[in-house]
Amino acid sequence: MSKEKRLIGLVFDVDDTLYEQIVPFENAYKSLFDMDIDMEQFYLLSRHYSDVKFEASRNGEITMDEYHIYRIQEAARDLGVLITDEQALDMQKEYKKNQQKLQMSNTTIGILELVKENDVKLGIITNGPSEHQWSKVKALGVERWIDKENIIVSGDYSINKPDVRIFEIMQEKLQLPIDSLYYIGDSLENDIVGANNAGWKAIWINRYKRKLPGNVIIYKIAENNIELFEIIKKIFEK
Repeated sequence: MSKEKRLIGLVFDVDDTLYEQIVPFENAYKSLFDMDIDMEQFYLLSRHYSDVKFEASRNGEITMDEYHIYRIQEAARDLGVLITDEQALDMQKEYKKNQQKLQMSNTTIGILELVKENDVKLGIITNGPSEHQWSKVKALGVERWIDKENIIVSGDYSINKPDVRIFEIMQEKLQLPIDSLYYIGDSLENDIVGANNAGWKAIWINRYKRKLPGNVIIYKIAENNIELFEIIKKIFEK
């Protein structure tokens, strides 16, 4: 008798998972400034300050302009660079413009092709305002591989990762048991903790070689999408 095929669900984050977010960020900075800055640290700090004020921006405690100014100014200030409110908003505009031209790498496309060929159920869970995140989804063209109904943008639900409820919504969509579900993302705080809360297997994209804290459970770690490709291949071999 042939072995029954095991159903698997792979769910992806978007930013710094399906594409490298530092690329449009760096291009936006370089188009406006000629001041030297540690771009990797600037980007990582901007992500940190984004998380600090994310709930405040979502709840309307601060405007989106104030949110964008805050995260860019604070990140730059930590690196000794002063950016005005107007410059921060100009950079955000360039950053947003660059995000309309996003592209996935050939490796990432190869991953999606592979999982589609293996009848894997696919989904996306991404945090952020509805219009902003959907514009990225469309720019990346992921609906070629992932059904629109299996793409969850937190802004449409008023629930954000790592809240377990957003993972439960996806599980209901995919109709798979918890032990068949894998979540792939770059954020320890949102993606990995969220997957842990939901009981899913967590695959961490650790592009910037962050230290692994002791309070999370990780199935596998990939430093880039080439390593991710190999991890996913091995999942099918089980």
